[in-house]
Amino acid sequence: ETRSLPRLCFRLRHRAIAVAARMAGSPKADRENGGIKRDVSCWIAALRTHYLVLLIFTVIVYFPRPRRIKQIEAHAPVRLCLSYLVFFLAQSLRLIARIFGLETNRPVQNRRILVVTDYLPPQTHGIAIRCAAYVKHMRAQGHEVVVFSTADDASRETSFDHPNIPAVVNPFNLKNRIGYNPGVKLAWFLGAHSWDVVHVFFPSLIGSFVLTTCSWRRIPVYCSHHVEMNMFAHEHVPFAPVVKFGMFTYNLIGKWPAIKWGTLNAAPTLVFARDHLGKEHEENLRRVPSGTHDVFTPKMDNSNERQEVRSKRFGVQDDKTKVILMVQRLSGEKGTERIFPALKPRDGGSGTGTVDAVLVIAGDGPSRAALELEAKKRKLNVVFLGNVPHHDLPKLYRAADCFVTMSLSETFGLTCLEAMMCGCPGVVPYCPVFNEIWDERIPKTWRYSINEKSFECTGLYKAIAAAQDGGREWLEKNPVKMTWKMAADELLTHYEQCISMNSKKRQMLKDFVAFADHCLRVALCALVATWVLQKYYYKPLRRFFRTYGLDIMP
Repeated sequence: ETRSLPRLCFRLRHRAIAVAARMAGSPKADRENGGIKRDVSCWIAALRTHYLVLLIFTVIVYFPRPRRIKQIEAHAPVRLCLSYLVFFLAQSLRLIARIFGLETNRPVQNRRILVVTDYLPPQTHGIAIRCAAYVKHMRAQGHEVVVFSTADDASRETSFDHPNIPAVVNPFNLKNRIGYNPGVKLAWFLGAHSWDVVHVFFPSLIGSFVLTTCSWRRIPVYCSHHVEMNMFAHEHVPFAPVVKFGMFTYNLIGKWPAIKWGTLNAAPTLVFARDHLGKEHEENLRRVPSGTHDVFTPKMDNSNERQEVRSKRFGVQDDKTKVILMVQRLSGEKGTERIFPALKPRDGGSGTGTVDAVLVIAGDGPSRAALELEAKKRKLNVVFLGNVPHHDLPKLYRAADCFVTMSLSETFGLTCLEAMMCGCPGVVPYCPVFNEIWDERIPKTWRYSINEKSFECTGLYKAIAAAQDGGREWLEKNPVKMTWKMAADELLTHYEQCISMNSKKRQMLKDFVAFADHCLRVALCALVATWVLQKYYYKPLRRFFRTYGLDIMP
């Protein structure tokens, strides 16, 4: 609680100021943020999907909502039970097909991969970008990759893409949705189709269903974890009992099943994987491959690109003015406001910062209004660009003098990688995740420290100066290269490890199914033969034996 107090005070104070300013009728705020109408709609949406409602929904209505409230107790488990019923119906039909000699698991040259995720574009965060990139590059190699995601755009549905997972709005990010139930279509695909491996992206509330059904069929499951749940829970929910209950619920339906039934568990860094899943499971932990798109390169589209971007997007008319770029979601856990004390204020502004530069922030989120007011109060030269399309980010990276992140909550930090690949030197804090990724890749002079209790930054001034002074030249000589194609290739090797680790269990199941299939065929043939004999041959044979005095048939 002590660690989160300064950040909580900042959010509450500036949220109150922002609401008061808009209620007073600030034209600029109304134009940029939608005014009081937007605030009211956001509060209503947040109330409808408040974390208390979500927790109750997960525990009780996790298995769907009946039409009448009086029937909740009797009908609450219907939807989840229906999903399991569909799964076992599909399994029964496969069994019948095997009995009649139909081949149900024919080997093929490519891999049949099922991906279950809550995170895909048009969401703009790192997990959605990562998931879409994996799928794209694995399909390009000829693998059959079928994706189930949250139901947000039915027009995107194809024979390989199924946005059919029942979902609710994410209360902590209203632009995203959380799947709360697997649905019958996913249950059918898990029960009826053959899969070489299933990849589940966590956090997920339906992981337990996927893992138990795959365990029944001995299908290897690759579980990748992308969010530091403990940190986010305490960041967004200040009431400790609710946090404990929520974390227990998530562990029960998410993390613990992944540890129990997941063939391999992975995270963007091993330090996060150990912390999140436990060091005792080290043998089955992997670093999930990361990368970025090929468009993130130092090569400019044209000779005037840098000047055009600095002039039109940054408001900078010369090359001497330094530009610091931040690309992130504007929310409390990102710590965007920590850079403000380091910046030199304009004439008449308060503060002792010495970094004379324009700060450009690309991104949006619940903290934007508070950050804008804080920058205005301090009289800092800050440009808020809002959400920027992903394909436009390379130009911003190439036009900036350095990139800075103040976040300690990352599990990888894709924007840091994007900046480095565009030749923009990145200033990153010392923390276990960034230490694992960047210790051997960038100079120590580009690093700084953040006090985890007071959130004060040490060495930030020097790190920014070092990155701006010769940083691009250093990256030209020591380029960073991590593409999504390389990441997809490495991910496929992880899948092969899953398949290999699970091969013994699958062979045992295959032998058992073959034996059971043989026994069922014998029993079925015996029943049919008995019926035929009883129907057509019993009476003639009895008369025949009695004719010759042999009364051996009753």
